[in-house]
Amino acid sequence: MQITDERARTRFSVLAIAAEGQERASAHESPGALGGFEFLDNLPVEKLAEECSERAVRALKSPYIKGGQMPVVMGNAFGGVIFHEACGHPLETEAIRKNASPFCGKLGEKIAQDCLTAIDDGTIAGVWGSLAVDDEGTPTQKTVLIENGVLKNFISDRVGAAELGLPRTGSSRRQSYKFSPVSRMRNTFIAGGKSSPEEMIGSVENGLYAAKMAGGSVNPATGEFNFAVEDGYEIKNGKLGQSVRGATLIGKGHEILPKISMVGSDFELAAGICGASSGHIPVTVGQPTIKVDSILVGGR
Repeated sequence: MQITDERARTRFSVLAIAAEGQERASAHESPGALGGFEFLDNLPVEKLAEECSERAVRALKSPYIKGGQMPVVMGNAFGGVIFHEACGHPLETEAIRKNASPFCGKLGEKIAQDCLTAIDDGTIAGVWGSLAVDDEGTPTQKTVLIENGVLKNFISDRVGAAELGLPRTGSSRRQSYKFSPVSRMRNTFIAGGKSSPEEMIGSVENGLYAAKMAGGSVNPATGEFNFAVEDGYEIKNGKLGQSVRGATLIGKGHEILPKISMVGSDFELAAGICGASSGHIPVTVGQPTIKVDSILVGGR
């Protein structure tokens, strides 16, 4: 049997850097799609450049945040990178079968509040991380990972599914023939809820609004993460305050999940690249705005 899948992808990146003396601040946007150059036809390049420039200048002129344990309202789209890294990787059978995940043995258990549903879906037309079949020839599918707070499925490849007695989810991926395919995410996101960003901000007395996330690091075996906030604001008495810089979100994915108490209706996806044992592959992250009741925020 011969199976083919054509995967043309297009991505456009903007990076803005603001400088004053020895101080530097940056902001970026990197939209992408499964498709050809037609993706660029209606891309608002000038708007993206202007927004990045404004964020970089705003960060440069902002005071550094005073860190501590506090509630955080986390913005949509690329905010989903924390779920991808701190929860998505530990839900791959590559981690589960090695007993290197905090989610081992927890299928069917309550691991989050009722408001949280998380999905890994390779079937969304035109989206950056989609594919028709995985790199073992299995048709891709929509996989509900967490439903109303209950762990329902893992992300599996042929080996992981066989060892753990699970169905294959069409999630075996690799960068090229130079790598062995393993279970990897596709388009992974927290599904939309019913709350509004204004409701979430209004429910916080003193905290942080992380409007835009940047990069970070994670230990997949423990779920420990450390992610920078690119565009952040103080929340004071239920209202947005001054912009702040230097904020980082620190925690463990499986410990943060139960603290997500509100999920917004402003769902959005964002393109990314994920590096792991089978190389670098295109993936999509996403979420609506969410509220985390308590998380450690690092400062300067």
